[in-house]
Amino acid sequence: MDAALALIAYLFPKLKMPQVLGLALALLLYRSRNLNSFAFRNDVREDGVSAILTALVLFALVYLGKLPGYAVLPAIFVSSFRMRLHYFPSMGVYFVMAFLYLNYFPNPWDETMRALISLTLALGSTLIMHANRESSPSLLLMLTSLSILLAFDIYRIDVSDYELILGFVSAFILSLIAYRSGVADETGLMAATITGMLIIVSADFRFFIALLLFYAVGSAVTKYKYRQKEMLGIGEPAGGARGYVNVFANSLPALFFAMNYGYFREEIYAMAFIASLSTALGDTMASEIGKTAERVYLITTLERVRPGVSGGVSAIGELSAFLGSAIIPIYATVSGILQPEYAVVAMVAGFAGVHVDSLLGATLENKGWLNNAGVNFFATLSSGALCLLIALGL
Repeated sequence: MDAALALIAYLFPKLKMPQVLGLALALLLYRSRNLNSFAFRNDVREDGVSAILTALVLFALVYLGKLPGYAVLPAIFVSSFRMRLHYFPSMGVYFVMAFLYLNYFPNPWDETMRALISLTLALGSTLIMHANRESSPSLLLMLTSLSILLAFDIYRIDVSDYELILGFVSAFILSLIAYRSGVADETGLMAATITGMLIIVSADFRFFIALLLFYAVGSAVTKYKYRQKEMLGIGEPAGGARGYVNVFANSLPALFFAMNYGYFREEIYAMAFIASLSTALGDTMASEIGKTAERVYLITTLERVRPGVSGGVSAIGELSAFLGSAIIPIYATVSGILQPEYAVVAMVAGFAGVHVDSLLGATLENKGWLNNAGVNFFATLSSGALCLLIALGL
């Protein structure tokens, strides 16, 4: 733990800004006295120096009024703890640190929102620490915490104690079941808990079930002819268990639209949410079932390629994509999330997003400019954005 940095964050309300900047600068000079450079390498000591330098810049931005202190200071305080513990003790330590500091430093959030923010910080910080086992992610930890706090400063949603408890317990238990059953790994468990909890408190439980439907069907089709795909070298690693990268790539756009729906309460954001999940499921089904096709063609040139090549399409893959793109919008209609006409728009946008995924895979991914997670993220984001554009034109 960087006790000195935590102490500066704790003393911030009691000191004048020049004193805070002076202490931070002195700490930076002391820690960097034997370093040859400020290169951001995966060295524990240099990583700590980069975190202090970043904290110094953030203090200055608070002083200049460019960033709110109630977002910056908790991020610096929480990220000062960098000891790797088991998942549950780690989440407990981060939650206590965040909750105590948020109740100590003046901020615009009520008690329930402070608890929600603390839970999100605890899950996110634990995820960062355990996803970067071979390095010291001090800077990443600080910037992630700051991003979370700034997001909650923008989206000031109304959350009751009941919604918070329901959101966390439901998301955590179901994510734990997914972990125990091999559907997700440890980092996937925490990432799924974050997205699930925030979707429940931002929108409602029906939106969370839509997310669960994507993961349930997606995980099932991943097992489709898995032995055959594994023999061909195109099966998903770890038996198809989802890690945090896969969870966030497919869920962050949906979470973004759900939070906008919770803030603005406009149905177009619910439609975009459903469209993004429609793309995610359609792409998963097209990919996992299409890998077993004999005739696969590159979407950009129609050149025949081997199964599993990024950007490859096939007849069975297209049919699977269409069916996958329809499942979530049909559920949205039955559950009352969307009116039937809006569900159709979401399905069309979702199906289009599957082909955005194929185009990005055939071009940017094959050139090494994007990885599969990046392709999935932009494809699901594009379908939600397309859905909004279609809705605005109706």
